[in-house]
Amino acid sequence: MEPKVVAGARSAAAASGSWWRYPSSGYLVMQSGSGNNWAQGFHGYGPQVHEDALDLVRKEVEHADSLTGFLLLQSMAGGTGAGLGTYVAEALRDEYHSAFVANCCVWPYESGEVIVQPYNTLLTLSHLADVSDGLVLLENEALHRTAAKLYGIARPSFGDMNGIAARALAAALLPSQPRGPYAGGAYVAPASQQHHHHHQAHGHGAGPGRSSPGSSGGGVQLPALRRADSSGGRLGGESPGLGSLGSRGGGATPPHAAASSPSASGAGGSGGWGVCTAPLAELVTRLCGHPAYRLLTLRSVPQLPPANIDFTTFTWPALTKRLRQMLVTGSVLEEGLDWSITPQSPGAAAALGAGLAGPTVNRALASWLILRGQGAAEADVGEFADPALSAAWSPEPLSVSYSTGRFGRCAMSACLLSNDRHCVGPIQRMQEHAYGMLESRAFVHQYEKYGLSVAEFQDCFARIEDIAQRYARL
Repeated sequence: MEPKVVAGARSAAAASGSWWRYPSSGYLVMQSGSGNNWAQGFHGYGPQVHEDALDLVRKEVEHADSLTGFLLLQSMAGGTGAGLGTYVAEALRDEYHSAFVANCCVWPYESGEVIVQPYNTLLTLSHLADVSDGLVLLENEALHRTAAKLYGIARPSFGDMNGIAARALAAALLPSQPRGPYAGGAYVAPASQQHHHHHQAHGHGAGPGRSSPGSSGGGVQLPALRRADSSGGRLGGESPGLGSLGSRGGGATPPHAAASSPSASGAGGSGGWGVCTAPLAELVTRLCGHPAYRLLTLRSVPQLPPANIDFTTFTWPALTKRLRQMLVTGSVLEEGLDWSITPQSPGAAAALGAGLAGPTVNRALASWLILRGQGAAEADVGEFADPALSAAWSPEPLSVSYSTGRFGRCAMSACLLSNDRHCVGPIQRMQEHAYGMLESRAFVHQYEKYGLSVAEFQDCFARIEDIAQRYARL
């Protein structure tokens, strides 16, 4: 909230050209931050800026034809992004009951950015677990290793890491359209859908199937969403953000979606799959159907420097093989994968109960695979539907979407959002630090000054422990 930080963000946006800008009055500043104190941001600044913050949001919402939800980008280590950001998320949930609230949270370095980051991180996570419809966790450690090892950046800056994170988010949230169904783990293209692919160049509608939330086809209307009229509309107000203020028109495709994705033309066929123009609705309904499981991991391929793209040969079997092994091992890096782990390897809970040592297989409650580029509609992704990769009680473990448009100059690329147990390791390591600090009452008086008691710390840690144990048992 410091003026210098906000001014820097606005200047960077203005320098990027005409494709992105913040409204002239669409920001809120205070003369100082929260001093890395979560309680000061949540209990101190939160009530002070409550009305002003909601008024800014309300102005943006009024520009939207239809409100789908909000995507909040925040850190978890400090006081303003973590504490005040959590307060704003709760305020949006109270003010807009019918809208989705999703959070993209940056998990701090385990080596330590802030001395009190274990407190701040777990306080943020415990509150958002009750408020948010879905939390995408991006780890600074993984972003740093990706920049250093795969992008060849000797000393990655926060700007480099933010660019990698933004690219991965864009790969998930840009318009795409569902494909399916899956029978016994293998993709089966219905004859009518094959007919659609044959005539797609002539603007025919998409193949038949059930309509997904946010798509332009007919189908089940989620009660949490409000539809615009059949004329459609723009994706937001004066400065639309990715996936924050989305239009859900009855059949119109946003102009930028049609321009960026050849598959968008004619995708709103009657009763068929349509192009998703409400990515938050897709994310929440596909991945976060169970209220006790809301933590998401984001993986994408290829991970390579832009200078190498023109000299790289892309094939779907190679990309999907590596992305699937990232899911199997729980890794978010394309490099250094352990190929000895297979879906038949024991899960964490089974290994612990049997007293087994060594690597265990990652398992997911639900996964959403998005393919972009040439041949994305026909690429074989049946191996992702392996029942061994998901919880036995998961009602819909795999969803697949695609766009035939290129992403980031890559002829082919893939992104996987998974509600899986990868989060258990970072949570348990952060808990270990937090319990040690709380036992010695380190810095607790700074939080008590703003009304946060030791009992509230303990309640928060207990909720986080429950979350980690549930995911470990997947």
